Parts: sequence; structure tokens; C-alpha cells
Amino acid sequence: MSNNNVEKFFEGRERRELFYQSWNSEGEVKAHIVALHELAFHSDRFNLIAKYLNEKGYTLHAYDLRGHNRSKGDIAGEIDSMDHLQKDLVLFLDLIEKKANGKKIFLLGQGFGALVCLMHAIRHPDLPGVIITSPELGLFGKSTVGKKMLKKLSNSLSQSIEINMDQNQLTSDLKILKLFIKDKNTLKAITGNTASEREKLRKWILSNASQLACPVIILQGGNDKIVDKKKAEKFFKNVKSADKTFKIYDGFLHDLLNEKNRAQVYQDIYVWLEKHV
Repeated sequence: MSNNNVEKFFEGRERRELFYQSWNSEGEVKAHIVALHELAFHSDRFNLIAKYLNEKGYTLHAYDLRGHNRSKGDIAGEIDSMDHLQKDLVLFLDLIEKKANGKKIFLLGQGFGALVCLMHAIRHPDLPGVIITSPELGLFGKSTVGKKMLKKLSNSLSQSIEINMDQNQLTSDLKILKLFIKDKNTLKAITGNTASEREKLRKWILSNASQLACPVIILQGGNDKIVDKKKAEKFFKNVKSADKTFKIYDGFLHDLLNEKNRAQVYQDIYVWLEKHV
């Protein structure tokens, strides 16, 4: 942990203790960014983008979603409800607002975290802006639990469901990929309840695209084999906001923030932030 990286806990919905960390920019801060990670991962995955944005004058905050890593609670992979995830985010934003001294607070969501950010953004049209990467609006092949499995969930919401994600499809940066594969804090399974709530959230987001009114930029890997980019394009077309941007990175895999040519993604995020700060 470096001097500008601070690790703490905050109280989420129903007094749930959740881990968070802040990468603080030195000097005057232009704005703050709250980042939400992929399903099965954790807040450490934002380390590289956080350091980049710190150098540009932005402070980034990220927390481990309930059921994950240092916020896993009693049952790893258990998210009791999407409403609780939303309330956790509201409580965290309240905490960051006290630190922000009137500066704008943007959301950055990746994969599943993107869905939680979109849920909040749809309900809060006055949000300064939301940055979305590889949104989990639709899944491919082995990445999904499948329709037959989903039908069984109503009868066994506590059963464990293996996450069949091919980590080789996350990034083409071999150095980072090796770290991902060795990461013992990545979830191997989620509960049936989490899978069920996840599916409900996807459907809700897709059906409420026309209610998203705040500034939004959606970034998608062109060679993403984990999420369905066509669903992201469909969602974008239905977004109400007049201030919306969609960009596909040809040849890029799923985890844009940790891809081999991520400098291009970072630059695009920075330029967008500078226009909205």
C-alpha cells in the first residue's frame, strides 16, 4: 500500500461491514470517481487506472461488493438482493461526498459493476456522469449459468453455482493475466440467489435504458468473448441522454482497464472526464 492508497471499511446496508480503498491524487483534486468491479473480482483490479487518473488530478475510490473478497461476509458469493447493492452504493457515495468538498463524483463500472452503476444512474438523473466498460448486459456460452440452471434457482437459491469464466479471455497482457490466474481472492462460485438477482438486474437495466438521462460513455472490447457487445449497443441506442458516447475497441478482450493496449482506453476516459468535470 502506497502513501496515497488508503484502506478502510464503511457501513453498508443493514450495517454490513464493507472494505474500500482510495487512491488519492496529490495536490488539487479535479473530481472523484467511485468504481465498482466485476462479479467474482475485487477493488484491487482498479489499481492501474487509479494510478493513471491520480497523475491527471483525479481521486479514485473503490470497494469490494458484498459477497466478495474482504466484504464477503458469512457466505462468499452471496448477494442477498440487488436493492442492497444499490443501497451500499448510496451509502458509499454519501461517505465520499463528505470528502469531496463540493467536487463532482463520477461512477465507473466494469462488467457486473457496470450494471449496479447503471441502476443508480437511471434512478439519479442529476449524476455528473457514468463511465461504463464491458457491461454485463448479456453473456456468452460458458460465462452464463444457462436457462435450465436459472429455472432451478427458484427451488434452490442457496445452492452454489460455479463461475465458468475463461480468464484467458480477460486480457491479452500476459503479465497481468498471470496475476489474475494466481489471484486467490477471486470467487470460484456464486449462490443461486446471486445468479437470480443478477438476471433480474440485467432485464431491469435493458428495459429502463430510456430512463437514463445523465451523461454516459460506454466502452466495449471488440473481441470480447465474455459479454455480448450487441446487447451493449442495443442498450446505448435506447439511452435517453443527449450526452452519450459509445466506443468499440477493435481486437480488445473483455477487461479494457487491464488490456495490453489499455493506454488508449485510459486516454479516452481522461478526455471524457475533462469535458464533464
